[in-house]
Amino acid sequence: MDPKRTLNFLDSCAFDPKYSPEHEASEKLRRLSDEGVIVLNLAHSNQKEIAHPNTPDWVKREAAGHTYSIETSLTHSEIKQKAVINSILAGNGMPEKFAADATHVFEAGKYCGYFITTDERILKKKAQLEKVCAAVIVKPSQLLEILDGQA
Repeated sequence: MDPKRTLNFLDSCAFDPKYSPEHEASEKLRRLSDEGVIVLNLAHSNQKEIAHPNTPDWVKREAAGHTYSIETSLTHSEIKQKAVINSILAGNGMPEKFAADATHVFEAGKYCGYFITTDERILKKKAQLEKVCAAVIVKPSQLLEILDGQA
């Protein structure tokens, strides 16, 4: 899948990972987006996280410049798929704590795109999640490797 020709969904935590090499990769992806090389989108479910008082102002400003998916009514099969994603993420935990993350992954899968994240819980369950949805889950540095491989 060519990241230059598909929807790429950026998780809110991937804006500012605070560790190398993901921090630098995230900056480069945002620069490539500004230059029109790739398109970075955000799931509608990211808006609440970005609006949180602890989110840095620069992240809020940066996020405001991206396109968000629009929340729509889901079909019966989409509701089931989202529930499976939530179940995978929650494991033995409380599913309601992972509902937003499940929506982020679901949205990327719904539009058959990349989901760029640094969330370790999501990354650890990447193989399981990719079996139930069309999202390709990557770290910022991994998406850059894919882009570099196409050059």
